[in-house]
Amino acid sequence: MDKIRVLVADDDQNFCTLIHTFLSRKGYDAIKAETPAKCLEILANKEIDLLLLDLCFPTLREGFSVLDHVKARHRDVSVMMISGEGHIPDAVMAIKKGAADFLEKPFDYEHLLAKIEYLCALNLQLRELHSLEKTAIGMVGVSPAMERVFDEIIHASRFTCSVLISGETGVGKELAANAIHRLSRFKDQNIVCINCAAIPKDMMEAELFGYEKGAFTGAVNSHKGYFEISQGSTIFLDEIVELPLSAQAKLLRVLSEGEIQKLGGNCLKIETRVICATNQNLEALIEQKEFREDLFYRINTITIHIPPLRQRREDILPLVQYFANLVCHKNNMVPKTFSPQAQSWLLSQEWRGNIRELANVVERAVIFTKGDLISVADLLHTHTILPPCELDNCQSLKNATDNFQKSYISHCLDQHQGNVKQAANSLKIDRSNLYKLLKSLGIQQ
Repeated sequence: MDKIRVLVADDDQNFCTLIHTFLSRKGYDAIKAETPAKCLEILANKEIDLLLLDLCFPTLREGFSVLDHVKARHRDVSVMMISGEGHIPDAVMAIKKGAADFLEKPFDYEHLLAKIEYLCALNLQLRELHSLEKTAIGMVGVSPAMERVFDEIIHASRFTCSVLISGETGVGKELAANAIHRLSRFKDQNIVCINCAAIPKDMMEAELFGYEKGAFTGAVNSHKGYFEISQGSTIFLDEIVELPLSAQAKLLRVLSEGEIQKLGGNCLKIETRVICATNQNLEALIEQKEFREDLFYRINTITIHIPPLRQRREDILPLVQYFANLVCHKNNMVPKTFSPQAQSWLLSQEWRGNIRELANVVERAVIFTKGDLISVADLLHTHTILPPCELDNCQSLKNATDNFQKSYISHCLDQHQGNVKQAANSLKIDRSNLYKLLKSLGIQQ
């Protein structure tokens, strides 16, 4: 079993040496740092289990600065503050900032040892729990950026307040919402996922909040809205900017009062955790009077931003192998790998469609490559943004437009394995309109 590694950070050289020697004799892997810079350097390059940090290292301000750095970037490291006489109020402040414990100088060495043993045992339990939580997230990522996202997902899951997830199309906002739900106290109920762009604006309030019989022409029966269906669970509202202002006002009431009002009916109390997502700048939309400012402050109690794939290239190859294995498993195929040149090509792409685009390219390459090794040529053969449209100089503008629409929609359907709902969401049109286009253009499903 690896030794527990303890970093002793104190500008008092004699004290530092004494603690270092004592812990080493007790079987710990002790390291000492006598300056804040050295302390941060060790934290960046070595895995530390426990940090013994002098409160005034060498000044109170710098001691707090080191503590803030550790809690922000090295969350798995427990921190025990060592304080001199007269610094108890400051030590209490350190506890509020995230320190696990503090010990006042001078102290009994056996008492120090007991505290270290307790904190290390507790830290091990917390790390194991954190590891289980990360496994439950179900998202692939090894970059520091995604590690922060995973930590934010775990943190958000412990509360019932609203969450706003931002990021470009295809980065995995719905996956993040599902992960928050799976780790929350609502996990035993199904999450209700809604793409606001897929609901016609004139039906938005009826679909979200429901209606009673006779509420409007055609309401022959009462209807439960998505919020009522998600009672005691989580509702995920993707593309929240698509909500018309009237529906935004009703959503504000849900978040502030915990109740909905069905069309033609009375108010109904609900307990629903609301998670929203957007790929747009909400502050800019507020300036343009297209999004309510008061609603913005209600939905972003906790914010999680998922960066685009091009800003975290360390995640590309793990994602590639994950998607390749998934396709092979689903289709009972022999596992396939990517040549070094193919891997370099994958790493060099911009991936404007993010993970969704990457998954599509990998799937096509795995399916159409006959051998077990996928080359750059295989990727180039399958990585086509749009299938080429045959042009006829004699065709009318209408025919050219119809041909382009047919080619584009067919390609989109292929990307979504014939799923009309998903294709409509991708095309940003209503599903009913897509069915009409399929019929008028003669596209077979």
